[in-house]
Amino acid sequence: MRFLPYFFLSVAALFGQKITETVPLPMALNETSGLATFNGHLLTQNDSGGQPSLYEFNSQGILLNTYPIEKAKNKDWESLAQDDRFLYVGDHGNNKASRKDLKIYKIQWNGTFFETIGEIRFRYGLQQRFEKRNRNAFDAEGLVALGNVLLLFSKNRLTQDTEVYEIPKVVGDYELYPKTVVSVNSLITGADYDQKSKVLALTGYSFDGIQYLYRVKNFDAATLNFEGLEKVEIPYPNAQIEAVKVIDAHHFWVTSEEEQTYRQPVLLKIDWQ
Repeated sequence: MRFLPYFFLSVAALFGQKITETVPLPMALNETSGLATFNGHLLTQNDSGGQPSLYEFNSQGILLNTYPIEKAKNKDWESLAQDDRFLYVGDHGNNKASRKDLKIYKIQWNGTFFETIGEIRFRYGLQQRFEKRNRNAFDAEGLVALGNVLLLFSKNRLTQDTEVYEIPKVVGDYELYPKTVVSVNSLITGADYDQKSKVLALTGYSFDGIQYLYRVKNFDAATLNFEGLEKVEIPYPNAQIEAVKVIDAHHFWVTSEEEQTYRQPVLLKIDWQ
């Protein structure tokens, strides 16, 4: 039996957070599910079979450019990570745990357009069954680039923990096993790591629909230590937040998809002291 490090979040919620900006987004971003930066602006992608494109927009919610990605198909693009050279688009949405084609597209800006370098394909080593089921441990929506690896955060509907998987940035095929498990008491939907501030951020929601923002200051990928994990409620009810971008240790962008209450996607700026 393998024993994994398990980090327990002992404080249910911390406070001191507020939304300082609420920016409506165009309907072209109705299923925004990841955030990165590009040319001083924000990039996002739509999930669930949207166009295989990245969308550049500014902090006023104005769509500036649409970049179709050649040699890529959007089956369920759930994450967007970046390092100094590449973007990583996670086509690993797996709500029913039935997919056998999970992958991450490695993409680079060549000065004119985004080109696909290749695919980082993977499977979960502990998964033995692929029939469709609602409650499962083999979905993931959070991805960050950190050092020489990517960290993938599961959306575990069985335990509401998140398993953390480590994936090389090298194009190829991989079998993944959890490196650690973190008690978050929610379903993780987004992730980001900021190299300058050394802050890791996650978003998630509970089964009763409450949205959460998490952070770990001075996060170290070598140790995967989550003992400093903090959690706050995002005071924006009935949202569907699936993306986060760290501005600095105390400021974050998040986006929420179009859903029944607001009928429009939105960009939120959160101040968390």
